[in-house]
Amino acid sequence: TDSGDGEAKLPFSWQGVTLHAVGASEVRVRLSRAGRDVVALELADAEGAPVASVGGLVLRAFSPEQLAGPVGGQGDALFRVEWSPVAAGGSVDDWKLVSAGLQAFETENGAVPAVIVVPCAADELARDMAGAVHAESGRVLGLVQEWLSDERFADSRLVFLTRGAVAAVPGEDVADLAHAPVWGLVRSAQSENPGRFGLIDVDGEIDADTVAAALATGEPEVAVRYGVFLAPRLVRAVAGPDAEAPVFEGTVLVTGASGALGGLFARHLVTEYGVRDLLLVSRRGGDAPGAVELTAELVELGASVSWAACDVADRDALAAVLDAAPVLSAVVHTAGVLDDGVIASLDQERLSAVLRPKVDAAWNLHELTQGMDLSAFVLFSSAAGVFGGAGQANYAAANVFLDALAAHRRSRGLAATSLAWGLWDGGMAGEVARSGRGGVNALTEDEGLALFDTANATQAAVLVPMKLDLAALRAQAVSGLLPPLLSGLVRVPARRAAKAGSASAGKLARQLAALPQDEQAEVVLDVVRGEVAGVLGHGSVDEVPADRAFK
Repeated sequence: TDSGDGEAKLPFSWQGVTLHAVGASEVRVRLSRAGRDVVALELADAEGAPVASVGGLVLRAFSPEQLAGPVGGQGDALFRVEWSPVAAGGSVDDWKLVSAGLQAFETENGAVPAVIVVPCAADELARDMAGAVHAESGRVLGLVQEWLSDERFADSRLVFLTRGAVAAVPGEDVADLAHAPVWGLVRSAQSENPGRFGLIDVDGEIDADTVAAALATGEPEVAVRYGVFLAPRLVRAVAGPDAEAPVFEGTVLVTGASGALGGLFARHLVTEYGVRDLLLVSRRGGDAPGAVELTAELVELGASVSWAACDVADRDALAAVLDAAPVLSAVVHTAGVLDDGVIASLDQERLSAVLRPKVDAAWNLHELTQGMDLSAFVLFSSAAGVFGGAGQANYAAANVFLDALAAHRRSRGLAATSLAWGLWDGGMAGEVARSGRGGVNALTEDEGLALFDTANATQAAVLVPMKLDLAALRAQAVSGLLPPLLSGLVRVPARRAAKAGSASAGKLARQLAALPQDEQAEVVLDVVRGEVAGVLGHGSVDEVPADRAFK
């Protein structure tokens, strides 16, 4: 807007905004001056009915530099999971607790309950933590695969019940780390097979009334704490006014250092945090591709660099590296591998191969450094675990363990931050967070580094640096496709529809009325196939067979 004095101005604040109707495909807008640098607006649909009114839109002068905004766009790029109270919508009576496995399950009169609940709980922290994670994740994978392949369960839902496997209240310990990865694995199974799975975590003994009430919330994930039912919601994370980023002094250990993210953050630690001693670890050490060039660059920046060829998942090998190294001041664990595939295609070997560099390695780092006074213990996780990446059940499980470990350490007064990264530009590190259809933009290197800095000054055990497109998410919400996890970020209030909003529906109705009855079904079928193709991301209607089950 030009105020007449040659000074460009932009909207600054809104006052007296009222929405009268939604759905108008086009509107007419009447502007009137309501004061110095203030305008009023009246919006009407094609028939003159009011759509919205604005009592005052305040304008402010701006400079081109102000349009750039903060580096990293942290406003819609740094989040945390908050567990919010939800109400039970009634009662669920048609469910059964099954602890002997699905093979032993027998139907009553040929009928399968609407919900089958399988408990997954441990009474104490596993001595062989990595072994327990591999075993329990493999067991749950087998149950999920059996559930999907058995036609008896086609119209039922399988819910896994854990105890203390998630941190649902601030500062809470994850007492059952061995079953925490179950949540990531089942989230991915749910993403691939909507409506077929669920998760409940309790804080006490398993009680039938509590389970029934948790099921009645209608939420895909529920945690019960002190009799209150909680569901996860993504919220914006901000650093408090007194928050301070950890000081990276002394020797900093970086795992996966020969990878794209490992090298990127090794440079960042030197240039932005003044780190002068780096212990870089990868399976091939200094012989890894790019290691020589990275070393030369870091040395030129003023750092002293040591490489160690070590599989961090090998406890003895890692212990030997740490014994020979100076006392550490911080750990940054970036290592990880991918082996994507739909859940039906996975097996124990493919599951363990992805768990190992995350679960085994992180647990080794945790145990072997507990006696060191670390200022930072940063784990590079993935949003695939938070959202349940389709085709990434093994990867989601591995990363949820990192998130749980961070909460476990924090509850014991140890430094820990798990960063569940979203999509990186160019597929850095091969990590793609498949959080849904659209709504996620890729992070550039500069944005990712800025988010790392902000996250380290934010007092939360688990953070999600992920650039969301709220406009795309709002469109998903309007279509009823938004995951519950994102419902706290995008609100779409129910309003009466403006008359112009029913244009396409009216057009279809008129088109059907003009057709013979035997042709109407074909037109409706094409409309439905077109909608399905759009929702699932297919290139054309032809990719949605007319005889495929709608479910």
